[in-house]
Amino acid sequence: MENFLQNLPKIELHAHLHGSLCITSIRELGLLLHGDKTPKFLELSKKLIGFDKTDNLKKCFHRFTFMHELTASSKGLELATELVIRDFARDNVIYLELRSTPRPFADMSRRDYLKVLVETIESAQKAHNIVVKLLISIDRSQPVEVAEEIVTLAEEIKKEYPNIVKGLDLSGDPFQGTFQSLQPLLKKAKDAHLSLALHCAEIDTAKETQEMLDFGFQRCGHGTFLKEEQLQQCVKQNITIECCLTSNVKCGTVKSYDSHHFPNIFRNTQCRVVLCSDDCGIFDSTLTQEFLKGHEFYQLSKDDIQRLSMNAIEASFADDQEKTSIKQTVYWALTDCFSKLALSLAPINAKTFLNCSKTPPPSNAFSQLIPVYLKSMLLV
Repeated sequence: MENFLQNLPKIELHAHLHGSLCITSIRELGLLLHGDKTPKFLELSKKLIGFDKTDNLKKCFHRFTFMHELTASSKGLELATELVIRDFARDNVIYLELRSTPRPFADMSRRDYLKVLVETIESAQKAHNIVVKLLISIDRSQPVEVAEEIVTLAEEIKKEYPNIVKGLDLSGDPFQGTFQSLQPLLKKAKDAHLSLALHCAEIDTAKETQEMLDFGFQRCGHGTFLKEEQLQQCVKQNITIECCLTSNVKCGTVKSYDSHHFPNIFRNTQCRVVLCSDDCGIFDSTLTQEFLKGHEFYQLSKDDIQRLSMNAIEASFADDQEKTSIKQTVYWALTDCFSKLALSLAPINAKTFLNCSKTPPPSNAFSQLIPVYLKSMLLV
């Protein structure tokens, strides 16, 4: 299963830029920025000691603070974005939606920050053969005036780069700020046709969760504490739930993988749900490893993996043409697994199997391919 998942083209919908640099890439970034054995690089190395000990939500945000310090220049931001995209491509992610909050630094404004991101995405996706979109994040812990500026910038940048800037993410420390104070701005964004992916029910705040669901949005980040009736509301409103297994366990919002909300939503409701990495660098994971955990703890089958992959494509903010292309790529990667097996065991008739027409993928591709393979064996 591990080789199968590693080779599977994957779709990542919930990835924060500053949380997605692994330790190796952070060191590489530090080296590129400061040079080996310089005082700045040695200081960075000391800060990295014990960096893997993240076991609650507060420590997670402490690590974000460190990453913001490291990318507090246009060069640092450019390099970090390039490295993150490269790392996802190495994990065979073919479609990625990155999230980042624009921050002003000494050499750049929030607008400059977004321009650096977009221009780096344009070059990096070509270099690494990956489709990358940007969700501009609002940090709920910051003043409403900052959020107002970000929404205005998002509207403007989307007009300039409509194929890259797709929407807004609402994130940040869920213990700070309120959805209610940001709702008018999010309504403005919705009216401007910006898609919305909101961190919702990440902690147990039932009243605010209900306010968010009643407001309406496309994707729910985490959804850890959604009540049964709220899950039904997600079904009715076609809201996709982004589940992040390792993130929730390491942050302590769920006690263990066994008690995670994902299997109940996936098996027992009609909600569309996807698996995501959230902050794969901070939590020392990859999207491949998230699927592996799904297989280990919840016995996800290959048909389940395909269903989750197709869910992710449908829930993505890609356009229809891109979705069709990504579906075909994933489907024929799945088909190829059986093709190689058939060729090794039935070399004559399996060639016909390899040359089957590229029709749109059925909903249960694996189940349908097995009889085809068996038939080829019987004809040998």
